[in-house]
Amino acid sequence: MSFPEVWRAGAAMMLFASLISCASAPKQEPADPVVEAALPEVEGHGFAVRHHDTAEPLERVHEIIDPLALERLTDEVWEAHGLEIVRLRQSDLALIADRLPASSPPGLIWHGQALTWRNLQPPAMPVGDRMMVTGENQESYSTGIGGLAGRGWSMMTLDGPRVLVELAPMIEMRGKPVERFVDLRREFLVAPGEVLLLVAGSGQWPHPPPEDTSVEAMEAAAEVATMGQMLLERAHEEGVSQRLIMVTPRFGDWESELRGG
Repeated sequence: MSFPEVWRAGAAMMLFASLISCASAPKQEPADPVVEAALPEVEGHGFAVRHHDTAEPLERVHEIIDPLALERLTDEVWEAHGLEIVRLRQSDLALIADRLPASSPPGLIWHGQALTWRNLQPPAMPVGDRMMVTGENQESYSTGIGGLAGRGWSMMTLDGPRVLVELAPMIEMRGKPVERFVDLRREFLVAPGEVLLLVAGSGQWPHPPPEDTSVEAMEAAAEVATMGQMLLERAHEEGVSQRLIMVTPRFGDWESELRGG
């Protein structure tokens, strides 16, 4: 057999083997869509508000965040209203996103130098018919829309650049002025590399798992929630998600100047 004939015969055998291999290979099923947690960086002066929704229960959310917290900033009044705020490293956000899988695409709103009050977490959610725990009281805002009012701006302090952030929960009701809970208004200073993380609470940190998981007990518990739970829960087809709100500062060219850039 001449060389061209040998080459043609070998090529035919290789093609036949390749076809057999492709036919016998198991068909790959399409992978489930993955909800990405990454968000683009924002440059400038001021702050951005990011959110991350997870279907993990509240006790799991607290369990992941507690060891990471540089400082728990929640006071007794905020705790009684179910509002928890902690100071974290911005570098910890990737770990949180990894351990608390996202149930919806993440969000980011750039506020920059927000000198006037605004709702930091649109779209706002209806409060509904549940009783809202507000400290020692229980109130109903069946037609109310919950939100988080805030403002903030960057400044240079003796300790370096900071963003001053003021926060207060709010309720909007049709035909009535916005009810901003002045007694819950708090302000915080956020340094480069830090982030303020706001999550729901139950009046106890970290939130423990329920002691009674019977149907009756769970249904009764669902009728009452803290203000923080009502403001930060998100209902969807599969159940309820917890929303984590991250206030992230930006300092424009100040940071590069401090690094000697």
